[in-house]
Amino acid sequence: MKKIIYCFIKKVCYILSFVISLQLVKRLNYYRNLFYTFWLRKEFGYIGNDVYIENSINLVGGKAISIGAGTYIGKRTILAAHHMVNTQIFHPVIQIGCNVNIGQDSNISIINGLYISNGVRMGRKIMLNDNSHGDFVSKDLRLRPNLRPLCSKGPIIIEENVWIGEMVCILGGVHIGKAAVIAAGAVVTKDVPAYTLVGGVPAREIKRLDKNEILQ
Repeated sequence: MKKIIYCFIKKVCYILSFVISLQLVKRLNYYRNLFYTFWLRKEFGYIGNDVYIENSINLVGGKAISIGAGTYIGKRTILAAHHMVNTQIFHPVIQIGCNVNIGQDSNISIINGLYISNGVRMGRKIMLNDNSHGDFVSKDLRLRPNLRPLCSKGPIIIEENVWIGEMVCILGGVHIGKAAVIAAGAVVTKDVPAYTLVGGVPAREIKRLDKNEILQ
């Protein structure tokens, strides 16, 4: 029976592909995402105009999250401000500026703070995580990972016009300066100065503009 239904749906979709253009499908998908964004607005602490969120995201603790105007969040993104994990209580803050781009399948998990300034652009599958399941000490390692107490080295701060390539991981306590560039696949564990290109695991400085180059 399942095979018959599958074949029927396959034939119907094939016929419809001659009637309904790909452009129309894309347009319908755009309006579906627009509706989804409007539907989600009440879940956030603040959300600006012209924000576009693709269907669907995994949202946790939305009231602790503010999003500036013109920001895009890709589908399947995890956007989580954790107020309580097991018996631990947290007071997370996520502030996303204006005209920020967060690529699809990203993972944002915060118990402390995340501050993203205007004009930041991120590729897909970005991980912004300010916490870890316990320290690397014997008393924590004896527990199952999900039972270990969460700890954080501090908030993540990303200044304006930073470009973050695909599959980058940024950990807690990191401050990324204005207009820095993070190469794809990098794991950022330390602060990145403004106008600096970093890459690798862990991320290291590749190039930095001097004052004369910045003023040009």
